Amino acid sequence: MQESLNNNYSFEAIDTSVSGLKALSEFLSDTFKSSKFTPDYLDWMYNHNPVGGVVGFNAIFENKLAAHYALIPLEARYKNEKIKALLSLNTATGSMHQGRGLFTILANKTYVKSKDLGFDIVFGVANANSIYGFIKKLDWNYIDQLDTCVSLTLPKKIEIEKLRHCLTLPLSDSTTKWRLSNPNYKYYKCNFGKINIVANDINYFARSILKISQATSDDTKFLMPKINFWVGISNSYSWKKGFRSGFKIPEFLKPSPLHLIYKNLSSEIDLNRRNIHFEAINFDAF
Repeated sequence: MQESLNNNYSFEAIDTSVSGLKALSEFLSDTFKSSKFTPDYLDWMYNHNPVGGVVGFNAIFENKLAAHYALIPLEARYKNEKIKALLSLNTATGSMHQGRGLFTILANKTYVKSKDLGFDIVFGVANANSIYGFIKKLDWNYIDQLDTCVSLTLPKKIEIEKLRHCLTLPLSDSTTKWRLSNPNYKYYKCNFGKINIVANDINYFARSILKISQATSDDTKFLMPKINFWVGISNSYSWKKGFRSGFKIPEFLKPSPLHLIYKNLSSEIDLNRRNIHFEAINFDAF
């Protein structure tokens, strides 16, 4: 029965033309009930990433989008060697087409295509609603829940040497420029003592910190006092306990915990929270 139902669908590579992204924008906006997925946003994400274009497939039913699965390339290094990585995002199945295996079909087609293109590994950030499908249906591996740190200041120390044997997702200058041109947000960079941050303001009282690094100059600009939120997994930052210096939000206070997961495509990398550095600039939520 499942196979006969799937015969009513066609599976096509993602159409990133103007008309294709317009249709996709309407589909994702309706599926997620969100204004985030504008054609400009999808064009920025799928067509202008300097690391490479989107890899993925759509399911089509009666000439309309029924489901969507997408991966975008990431710059990555593991034990100081470059690897080819991807990020899973915008996975969606229309409400009238759920329960027909489209998620699994599209995902597996995308993995085959990704392996043919020489990619080694794919990452994802899943919530409670999606993590089961990735792990149980697609054999993804679980790393850990992302930490959410809150502070009035910034980490006191950045220990670069701890990243030597970790998987990291460093951004080149061109990729940083692209990442910070996301049309949905306004970002800024600022030195705070010996630390540089990339951030965007959530509101007048709070900011989201996407990336923390060592400052490359001694220039210290005035940083408006706000509550800082940082999301990720890292062993290179030293947060002192206490509200002023930083603390992790308890699990029961998090509105929807996020989980970091991965799937090896043509590699055999074994990851856990002790050998990966991952923060908000590496995924699409902020």
